[in-house]
Amino acid sequence: FDKDGKPAVWIVSASSAVELKPVVIARYETERVVVSSGLAEGDVVVTAGINRLREHEKVRIAAGESR
Repeated sequence: FDKDGKPAVWIVSASSAVELKPVVIARYETERVVVSSGLAEGDVVVTAGINRLREHEKVRIAAGESR
């Protein structure tokens, strides 16, 4: 996802709200992207439905999905 032309990912906060967090991309691979900085251990990254999200929107993790 891009924010103002720079790479970013949606993170789910402890309050279940989404936040757009800037990241640095190390490289793009066929089926994944390697992030070199901007994420912390334990960050929950949203991977589906990202084009419909709005900053601070409350979300829930679907049953069977990782947290």
